[in-house]
Amino acid sequence: MADIELIVAEKPKVAQKIAEAIGEGITQKKLGKISYYEGKANGKHILVAPAVGHIYSLAQKEKTNDYPVFDIEWKPAYEVDKGADYTKQYIDLLEKLSKKATSFVSACDYDIEGSTIAWNVYRFTSANGKEASRMKFSAVTTADLKDAYETRGEMDYNNAHAGEARHILDWYYGINLSRALMAAVKSVDRWKVMSIGRVQGPSLGLLTELERKIAAFVPTPYWELSIWIKDIEFKHAKGKFLDEKEAKKASDNTKDKGTVTKVEKKENLLYQYPPFDLTSLQVEAYKVFGYVPTRTLDIAQKLYEGSLITYPRTSSQQFPPTIKLTPIIKKLAAQEKYADSAKYLIDNSLFKPLQGKKTDPAHPAIHPTGSAPSGISEQEMRLYDLIVKRFLALFAPPAKREKTNLEVTGGEIYVADGMRIVEKGWINFYAPYYKGEDIELPKFEQNETVTLEKKKKTKKETKPPNRYTEASVISELEDRHLGTKATRATIVETLFKRQYVEGKSIKVTDFGLKVIDVLQKYAPEILDENLTRRIEDNMEKIQDGSMAKEAVIKEGKEILVQILDKWKKNEHKIGTDLMGALQASQEKQSFIGKCDKCPDGNLKIIRMKMGKQFIGCSSYPNCRNAYPLPGSAFITVMEKPCEACKKPVINVVRKGLRPFSMCIDPQCPSKANWGKPKEQKKDEPKKIE
Repeated sequence: MADIELIVAEKPKVAQKIAEAIGEGITQKKLGKISYYEGKANGKHILVAPAVGHIYSLAQKEKTNDYPVFDIEWKPAYEVDKGADYTKQYIDLLEKLSKKATSFVSACDYDIEGSTIAWNVYRFTSANGKEASRMKFSAVTTADLKDAYETRGEMDYNNAHAGEARHILDWYYGINLSRALMAAVKSVDRWKVMSIGRVQGPSLGLLTELERKIAAFVPTPYWELSIWIKDIEFKHAKGKFLDEKEAKKASDNTKDKGTVTKVEKKENLLYQYPPFDLTSLQVEAYKVFGYVPTRTLDIAQKLYEGSLITYPRTSSQQFPPTIKLTPIIKKLAAQEKYADSAKYLIDNSLFKPLQGKKTDPAHPAIHPTGSAPSGISEQEMRLYDLIVKRFLALFAPPAKREKTNLEVTGGEIYVADGMRIVEKGWINFYAPYYKGEDIELPKFEQNETVTLEKKKKTKKETKPPNRYTEASVISELEDRHLGTKATRATIVETLFKRQYVEGKSIKVTDFGLKVIDVLQKYAPEILDENLTRRIEDNMEKIQDGSMAKEAVIKEGKEILVQILDKWKKNEHKIGTDLMGALQASQEKQSFIGKCDKCPDGNLKIIRMKMGKQFIGCSSYPNCRNAYPLPGSAFITVMEKPCEACKKPVINVVRKGLRPFSMCIDPQCPSKANWGKPKEQKKDEPKKIE
């Protein structure tokens, strides 16, 4: 029997790139609608086929809704979730090809998720038991894929075992804890979806900790003194005055003329930002584009699959010496947009990048491959541009900035600081993403006599700590070693979906606070960062071979059993504690505004079976005022009323569709042209945003 090698990629697009990179005489074939590739590589017959992410899922062996449940098994994803029906064609294809194959190659993403995907394909198809090997690559360029194929090693079983342990423990904790919550509130509301997990709990906990600090914060008044000289504001050297009398005394003591007692200028170097890892990319994309972290990861994944950047799920801010960076710069020089920057580096032989501190044994820092983009979306182009410019800036000279410190004495001492970039260096390469601003000062001479133009005493108050954004909380989770680079964004997104948190500056809802209160009272272990961190550390020990998968699962399960035993004993109390908060939360979410047809009623969302809903008046049947709503949609009320009719405006979110805002009144002038063909929309009022 001839040797036939089955190479399995994580996604269809990557399978195609692998076949084109390593194969000879490649032909595209199909089973149903799914493409695979056949040809030769190094004289061996190859079949290259895709998975489509996780095509096997964990599920109960016998379906129940009770808890605790630990009797689970891997099943084809389409048997577990109707939404995963599309995976059946991929499993059928891989089973058919694995029967033909005499050896197996994992070419899925080189991380614990990719390793788990390939390991499951290997052991749950007819490939099981056949010779297996592993391709490792960080970019899907021809050169990278050829090298990965030619240098492939043995299967990364430890990575796969760590991935399986994570999936099992996440299933144990997620399903059991969520069912425990649901069981406690089922007598209150049978439709309410609640969840908590081993990372979700501590994540909500740290947000709640900040929320309570903000709530408990008592502002302290203080006073600042300012004077203006040559139109520049100088502040009193003391800074904050906690005593108003002292501030007034200092203000009264301030003379109309003063002497410049210090003009100090210092030049220093301003170094560029380190290379992107996933977290810093998500934080920067949120800052400059407003992309939420999950969106950034989705876009980066597309850029990776298009051979434009390296693998995005990395914790590294470094480039290992094996990566040849100079050819990438030379390729970028061929792209008009980056030609000037790249050619400057080439002409000046600037090929040594600034490196960051963080490392990742699997993948380097995120960087461009040098391939030119074609046919990509505007959002993809923006992120690509950010990554390319960050990369090129790493090789550029540091910027030079001049700092000026001024001191004026006239009865009291006042100071002012200035800063200007005198040599832009890498800032030119990273434009427009560097956000620093120069503070220019007019010329002052030592011992110069200056005239006070005006003075001011301002009362201020200390402010509570800032809330997290979706990007900054991901950075905080990383600092606390909670979750993984690939899962943190999804965890935060889930907190929003469960209505535990809300807002651009993340605020924990009243319901979220109550959930934490209950967990702290009856199951504080769920919120224990140390427990979650310990499990994460144990995953790494599985990866490096110092701990067995079974031992990690056993330890995590034993802790969970203790938590659930205690929870069951207090289930009724927990339900009672959650009842009021749940009802108040629903009442708040349902409130639309005051009724516009009667004096005493409130407009609220009335929910019925099968996802149907409408807005009705609380004074029904005396008032029959009502407005329709889209079915199976999550509705929130916007702060500003409709500009056209002053009625409430709602935001509509439906699964798989773009959110939109609209006035609740179907007859509102803002909807006059809704549904008309585009060519008739020249004078259409804009939809309310």
